[in-house]
Amino acid sequence: MNADRLDRAIRDVLHHWTPDNPGAPAGIADRIVRRRRRRNLARVTGAALGLAGVTFGVVLATGAVGGGKAQPPASRVSEQSKLLWRTTLPGKSWDACTTGPGAVYCQGAEYDGIGVDARTGKVVWQHKAKDADGGRSPAGSLPGVRDGVLYTYADHAPGTSTAGTDLVALEIVSRRVLWKHELADDSRSRASAVLFDGGILANSPTFESVVALDDRTGRTLWTYSWEKADCDRAAIGGVPYLMCSPDSEESPQRSTVVRLDPATGEARTVAVVDGPTAYLGTDGDAVLLGGMADGQKYLSDPGPATLTRVDVGSGRASQHHVDGLPMGVVADGVILTPGGNGDVVAYSAGDGKRLWSRDLGLKLRAEPGDPTMRELHSGAAVDLGSRVAYYLGPSGRMVGLDLDNGAVRWRGTVRVPEGPVEGGIAPELMLYENGLIGQIGGELFRIRPEPAETGS
Repeated sequence: MNADRLDRAIRDVLHHWTPDNPGAPAGIADRIVRRRRRRNLARVTGAALGLAGVTFGVVLATGAVGGGKAQPPASRVSEQSKLLWRTTLPGKSWDACTTGPGAVYCQGAEYDGIGVDARTGKVVWQHKAKDADGGRSPAGSLPGVRDGVLYTYADHAPGTSTAGTDLVALEIVSRRVLWKHELADDSRSRASAVLFDGGILANSPTFESVVALDDRTGRTLWTYSWEKADCDRAAIGGVPYLMCSPDSEESPQRSTVVRLDPATGEARTVAVVDGPTAYLGTDGDAVLLGGMADGQKYLSDPGPATLTRVDVGSGRASQHHVDGLPMGVVADGVILTPGGNGDVVAYSAGDGKRLWSRDLGLKLRAEPGDPTMRELHSGAAVDLGSRVAYYLGPSGRMVGLDLDNGAVRWRGTVRVPEGPVEGGIAPELMLYENGLIGQIGGELFRIRPEPAETGS
């Protein structure tokens, strides 16, 4: 089951479950799916109710694998930085941001898109949503910006309880909607729409096909369909790929990596792997897949796992034993995996070996009345020039870790209004030029950290 189907399964289960529980908070279904998307953690297979229960336990309570806390050696820590600006965005709820030339763009409940000048922090344009009170689905990420066009999401049927989702192309200068494309459901994850050389690959109105769209006109360039599998999408070197896993126990128990010709959509199977897998990310020209290794029923079950590395040029696949499923940000051969209670574990993307682990020290609070629902830190924003992985906590605290050994090289704080504890809602952190742009709720800021040099 892929991200699209899993999100819908979780929401359907919860919408049927919560009415019988008068103490359940309003909108819990969307909150849980939103939390899951913000972290983009393990996907699992099986029946909807079983999926929901497994996902809640793994994502909301414990996060990804943790284990021993062998800390990297201490080093001198810099606290030097320059806050360039901080802006309070209009509106009450913001889901996802992305950067483009000279600006940062965000999407939220009341706005399908908003543009902020990256030099000054001033809001320079905005495109309001048609209805902010319907059954909208929060975005987990935005597809991106290309050639003066922001690719974002909007409700397909604004104001209804099942609003669905359109992929929307917004021309930045004119603020004009160039085109819309209806997605299969309301999933707005990193795989829902992927920019590649010559177009954008998106969900089609069915779960077992994709459509390539001209990025200026929205015209259909080609489509590709499959059977008995769930597929994630990615672009590697500008070329679209599918990473497919069986969608049920009745399907052939194998996973495939498929290359789609950017011009025609002609498919070529690059590699075949036994059993179901989860798409972990890419490392250069390699696709990383995670699979079960010790008789687990679901990919999210605890225990050892298998890391499969597929070179998309040669089709060569190598498999490596790992002590848990390493899902997180992949940066220059390192997989940065969030652990429980604010830990990070680093694995080698080449052979799956654990490299280091670190407590970030960001003081994540628990949600009142439910200690399993804790605040989350951002995903890693990795500066390969300085080889520092930066993280942001909901309180505005920040930390920079050495990518190679996990040592703390920088700490900083951005003052933001203290809000209520929202367990499972993660802030965003993005690289921009020689610094960072962060988003916490409705607060957007740009900061230039000055990490300590290595070996100091």
